[in-house]
Amino acid sequence: MKKIVVIISMIILNSAYSQVGINTQNPRGIFHIDGNKNNPSTGDPSASQQKDDFIVLSSGNVGIGTATPSRKLEINSGGTAGNPIDGFRLTDGRQAKNKALISDENGSAHWEYIALKSYKGNIADGFDLSLNNSSYNFNSSDLSTGFYATTSYIDLAPGNWQVNISLLLAYDNISGTSTLTRDDWFWTRVTLTDAPVSAKGSGPYAPTADLDETKFLGNIFNGPAPTGGVPKYAMINGALMLNNSSSNTKRYYIIIGGVTRSSAGLPGRLKNVGGMWGENVISAFAVQ
Repeated sequence: MKKIVVIISMIILNSAYSQVGINTQNPRGIFHIDGNKNNPSTGDPSASQQKDDFIVLSSGNVGIGTATPSRKLEINSGGTAGNPIDGFRLTDGRQAKNKALISDENGSAHWEYIALKSYKGNIADGFDLSLNNSSYNFNSSDLSTGFYATTSYIDLAPGNWQVNISLLLAYDNISGTSTLTRDDWFWTRVTLTDAPVSAKGSGPYAPTADLDETKFLGNIFNGPAPTGGVPKYAMINGALMLNNSSSNTKRYYIIIGGVTRSSAGLPGRLKNVGGMWGENVISAFAVQ
């Protein structure tokens, strides 16, 4: 009978105050455990006194090592930058050194090795870039001119990206009667646009404003080159950094041009530039 009276009294008391304290008469939430029974009888416990506390607030936030959790679960291990202390341990059978805690599509977390994930774009059609066509000239004061579209692209979600591009430059001389001399050269530039591309060779298009700092990749192509149908090759390789700050996945097309030449009338062309050569690739990595 006495036990029943005690239990009823505790229920009435707890209902009246809507707080439960264990090892403390000064609970700071609806449920508060003071592990070492070292909290003050009034006021807030100090940071060192909170290290052994467990608390549930009326908001539903749970704190371990803190009496003022600002999230649904907040853990303060008491560690510092100079002396860090682990505050969490999950033993699920998949734990191992250098694994990271990741979630599935439902938010269920587990340990897994993290590999750097590459996102591959699509190499499609390029176009023939004639070297004596002034439409492809580079104009540093107006980047909306000089660049024309391939239909090669990559789709990127919101965030920061390193976009890696490798493109074959295949020079040939259509007529076969004249070609690049030892003193001839031209510089070709590659970049990305987020404008909708209508067809290969269409344009001109301006580089996307999403690019950070570096706007172009390029390579210099030097003569001499053989006459006739025998091509001469070079490569453009490099990375562009961009930030898709929108809330949607965007498609970025490869655009090519921005040509600077040793002379205006250079013969020949870049054949199917940006198109389906076995060496061509566009890929991306998410970066912080």
